[in-house]
Parts: sequence; structure tokens; C-alpha cells
Amino acid sequence: MEELTVLCDSKVSRPMPKYISVLAVLFGVVFLSMGLRGFMNGESTLKVLYNVAMGAICIYGISIRRRLYLSEEGVVREIRAWGRRVRRVLPWGDIKFVSLAFRRADMMVFFEIDVTGWKVLFARDQESLVREILDDYIPDVEVQSIK
Repeated sequence: MEELTVLCDSKVSRPMPKYISVLAVLFGVVFLSMGLRGFMNGESTLKVLYNVAMGAICIYGISIRRRLYLSEEGVVREIRAWGRRVRRVLPWGDIKFVSLAFRRADMMVFFEIDVTGWKVLFARDQESLVREILDDYIPDVEVQSIK
């Protein structure tokens, strides 16, 4: 899968803080060791499986990277985990209406398709960049501001 050009990154795209990753690894190792110790001591299979599953989930979770951004293709939602990438694109041509809602330092952009759509969270100071991108790629679509 080729890389897409990122025109504007959302606030959701920020990576997980390092301390959370370290805590997840520590909890994962503790759960896995409890599961292994329980297996060696002959504890119930359910308890062992629970501990092993929780440990595996904690360690798997550190690799998950979620990203939402605007690209030349449209609005992109990407999830990466352990070398695997799932990408969904909402093409510019499918967007019928755009609403911008503001709250404190955030700006929520609703990209409406028909009845449904996608919500993307941006920083309020990205408003001019988002409007510029919308004017370039979908100039005929109405953009409404909700204050």
C-alpha cells in the first residue's frame, strides 16, 4: 500500500505517550508471567487463559497507531498494528456537505455523505488550512460553521 500525501493531520493522529507504552509492556509481562506461573502450579485453565490473554492484549496494544488526515484522495482513516495497515478513504467526490463545529481549542469537522458521514477532530488553529483544502478539492460543496 503506497503512502498518501498528508495535507492536514487531525488531533487523533498523535502517537501514544511513551509512559503508557512502558506501562502496557509492564502489565503485559506481569500478566504473562502470572499465567505461566499458574500453568506450572496447575491452576484452573480459565484463570491461566485469562492472564495469558490479558498479557497478550497489553503487548499487542502498544503497536496500534491510529491516524485520521486529509489527503489528495480524500479523508483517510488508517490503523496500523504490527506491520499491518488498514486504510479507509472517504473520496472527495462522495462528500455532499461539510460542517465545522467549534468548542474551546477544538474544531470538529463533519464530512457528510448522505445521511451518515465521518467526524474528524482538528485543532482550532487549523481552521484556515482545512478551509483552504476544502476550497481546493471540493469547491462546490457547502461548508457551514456552527459556533
